[in-house]
Amino acid sequence: MHRYLKLLYAVLIGLAIFTVIRLIIFTVYFDLFKENSAWSIFLALLHGIRFDTSIFLTIISPFIVLLLLPVNSQKYHKIIYWLMFPVYAVITIYLVIDAVYFGYVSRHLAGEFAALGNDYEFIYTMAKTYFYMVFIVLAIIAVCGFFWKKFADIKVKDVNISRNSLIKSALYFILIGGIVFIFIRSSFDIKPISTINAFVSGNNALANLTLNGLFTSLRYMTENEAVSKDMYSFYDDRQAHEFILSLKHENCTHPYTEIKRPNIIFILLESWSSYYVDAFSGSNMHLTPNFNRLASNRGGIIFSNHYSPERRSISAIQAILLGIPPMDNIPKLGFGLETIAGSGNLASNLKENGYDTVFIQASKRNSFYLDVIAKSIGFQEYYGMEDIKQILDYPDYKASQFGWDYETYMKLAEVLKNKGKDKPFFAFLFTGTTHIPYAEPNKINVKFPHDINSENGFKNTLVYADWSLGEFIKKIENEEYFKNTIFIFTADHVLGNFEKQEFPDDFKVPLLIWSPSFKGNQKITSSTNHVDLPPTILGLAGLNDNLSEYIGENIFCKDNNSYSIIHTWGSAAIIKNHEWLKHSFKYMLESSPKNMEQDEKDYLSKILLSYYQESYNIMTKGKK
Repeated sequence: MHRYLKLLYAVLIGLAIFTVIRLIIFTVYFDLFKENSAWSIFLALLHGIRFDTSIFLTIISPFIVLLLLPVNSQKYHKIIYWLMFPVYAVITIYLVIDAVYFGYVSRHLAGEFAALGNDYEFIYTMAKTYFYMVFIVLAIIAVCGFFWKKFADIKVKDVNISRNSLIKSALYFILIGGIVFIFIRSSFDIKPISTINAFVSGNNALANLTLNGLFTSLRYMTENEAVSKDMYSFYDDRQAHEFILSLKHENCTHPYTEIKRPNIIFILLESWSSYYVDAFSGSNMHLTPNFNRLASNRGGIIFSNHYSPERRSISAIQAILLGIPPMDNIPKLGFGLETIAGSGNLASNLKENGYDTVFIQASKRNSFYLDVIAKSIGFQEYYGMEDIKQILDYPDYKASQFGWDYETYMKLAEVLKNKGKDKPFFAFLFTGTTHIPYAEPNKINVKFPHDINSENGFKNTLVYADWSLGEFIKKIENEEYFKNTIFIFTADHVLGNFEKQEFPDDFKVPLLIWSPSFKGNQKITSSTNHVDLPPTILGLAGLNDNLSEYIGENIFCKDNNSYSIIHTWGSAAIIKNHEWLKHSFKYMLESSPKNMEQDEKDYLSKILLSYYQESYNIMTKGKK
């Protein structure tokens, strides 16, 4: 047999293991999938081959390299194939364990197996509980070993060691290696295939039918450290829950009660630090006159102490749309979080209660996997850079790697044109022009000598971004839905490049809630955070029944004794009433004021640790 053909058979045998286990999951847990059409199930099964191939070729790639070498030794090939068999056996055992686990939680293993790696008592108990299954699997592997021996014994044709043949072998090595690399990445985009790509159908059951436990586990472990079951266990779970609950306020209201079933437009502004916005900083930079006008005129409510939980856009999106704060050793949304997060889905909650849901971002559709994320978390419509047409003249339209805000706003105006008549809508827009490198905007908005990496370059894009926002408001102010709409503006994170801010101001971002139907103007100084926005939005929509799914609190309920939590890489910080304390999850770190009483430090530490414990428990509720 030709060595390349034998190698192909070996790969196909391995992939068959994945397929058989997937079909077993589908058959045994058929009730989980029966609500879906036969065609969608077939597509999910077919899509699963992509994930199987990616992870399987990743695992056996060293063997492929060894078998592609032009070695004329039957013994050499036999040894390599026999070394492959234990790998196949381990893969089979792991997939069987995953299939059993699937029956309990309706999803695949992620970080749990690694977390249990040192819990020998648990592993022993499970092995005893499923002894019959262990015996059956081992027996099947033994039988397969008999047939594998016959397969390994098949002789391969010797390689001609002439110069031309060796060159030919080298070319085949490069060609096959390239094909393997493509299948491992399973994507021609910059980013390789990820767990979130399985959720393209927007259906959790079908996504889990597509995935396999080996892919979810290894992707999780390579991108995140395994989460110990004790990592976020500082107190008794009930004690932590009741303590956090005692800090929340009840029976509060908001100023927009006269707007029944409001439309909600959420604008997430790329890198808008409070530092550069006069309405929040008290400075006179005059970079954001339109935003300042909304904040200062009737209808605007300023939250002057609002913090982003981290300095990453995906962390902000995760906090706003799922209510889950960034946490050490917990993957981000789009990078594995979806495999362990249980509840708290804002867009789905709104959709289930009669809202149309729209997501649009200035960047490319697959940036942060947001195209797939948006669909998987309840957005019915999604638009990205590829869907947005150029309108204005720019020095170089393609220079903005993260899109142009004006065109993005105009796209949203177009999408919303016929909405808000039969039912309300929730629209989420993420801008991009103010992301470095700062592409030079249209001429009327260039106020400073432009440079793509300088503060002046940022200021020009900020002026442009603010002008674009003003043009958007003008564009839609005569629409029928306008007066019944509440606008929420905040930033994903601070700029962080040029402003010299001390902690915690270096995490402070603007938060403005505005509606043309609100006649008042307020400034609220309580400490707020992105994780507070999901329950706030649900409260504005009159949906107050599911707020226990969120660690955050409706910002209209908070007072000056409320707190905000910031994740600072390997540690976290709590901000409360102009005081703050940092904690490593094991030890207290620095605090302000420096002469803070120990009792106050202990109290703030208790809030912070209970917050993360409760966050973890809420996140994994129904998923453990």
